[in-house]
Amino acid sequence: MKRIVTLLLVWISLTVSAQVKFEAEVSKATVPVNERFRVEFTMNVDGDNFEAPDFEESGFSVFSGPSQSIREIWNNGKGMFHKTYTFFLIAEKKGTFTIKPAAIEFNNRIYRSNPVKITVTPAVDPSNDPSTATVARNSTMYLVTEVSNSNPYVNEPITVVQKLYFSYNTDINDARDIQKPRFNDFWSQEIETDNFEPEQTVYKGKRCLSVVLKKAVLYPQKSGSLEIDPYILEVDCRVPTGRITIFGEIITMDDSRRLTSSGKTIVIKALPETNKPEKFSGAVGDFSFSVVPSKTTLKFGESLDLTLKVSGEGNLKLFQIPRLELPENWEVYDPEHVENVTTPLSGMTGSIADRYTVVPQAKGTYVLKDL
Repeated sequence: MKRIVTLLLVWISLTVSAQVKFEAEVSKATVPVNERFRVEFTMNVDGDNFEAPDFEESGFSVFSGPSQSIREIWNNGKGMFHKTYTFFLIAEKKGTFTIKPAAIEFNNRIYRSNPVKITVTPAVDPSNDPSTATVARNSTMYLVTEVSNSNPYVNEPITVVQKLYFSYNTDINDARDIQKPRFNDFWSQEIETDNFEPEQTVYKGKRCLSVVLKKAVLYPQKSGSLEIDPYILEVDCRVPTGRITIFGEIITMDDSRRLTSSGKTIVIKALPETNKPEKFSGAVGDFSFSVVPSKTTLKFGESLDLTLKVSGEGNLKLFQIPRLELPENWEVYDPEHVENVTTPLSGMTGSIADRYTVVPQAKGTYVLKDL
């Protein structure tokens, strides 16, 4: 009799073990970079010691979680049990990655979930992605990179503005940079933005509010196709839930959203070779040149200052003023470089100058050559 009982207990134990299900599921198997998606680990038993996989090792970061839920359903005296651990993850980089199994303990045995493959595609502008159209309509929040000119010449200034558009019923509480756009092969100057007051505007045919987050002036340093990376921003906001109180007041909730602007491709034209000055050093803009001596008559052995000044609008900080060609019997000291340049959104303006101290070593009348 003892042997029969023992065999029965073993059979029951094996039957229970065979019925344990521990599965992993994701909300979508293909996601863009910086997109959120959901992964759920569900078991049909009350397992303990849940151990999540290392998501960072798999190429993802945890946006929130884990949250735990338990559901029991009874039907005609039969019960169904579901225990779920839920995470929201963010895809960090392109490629195909595998979320490794999670683990639980039940009846002194370890059970592991199935691995799940995720394909991460390049980042997209949510406002242009049909697969996120429903989310975009509900969120009514867009991060947009606006470029003044997508086909400039080398060293011709362009402006880049990062702007957030959002609906009237959305309150922005805070915003944090996750990834600033990189301007490789551009000289860049960020313009200070200290007024974040929303302005009324129209975007995609709808009236909304907008705020300028960042402004920069760029000078491309070489010809060809140059990329401006997407800007990634995390926004804390308060949005309507679509429900109202018994008094007719709109119920709102706190939310946090990660927004990604689309990257931009700028096609840079090379400067024309026709009529290129012989001593051209890269000056692009509208300039005037002058050579101003501190005095035009001096005694033998006296020194004077010669100031070569360039004034106007253009890439003033990005080229060298040509050197003066002076008589060989003049003693010339290294010039002092003086800049008086500001960079508004339209580009550099002001003046740069090289101030030489020279001492003629012979008497006579001298004429300075043209530059």
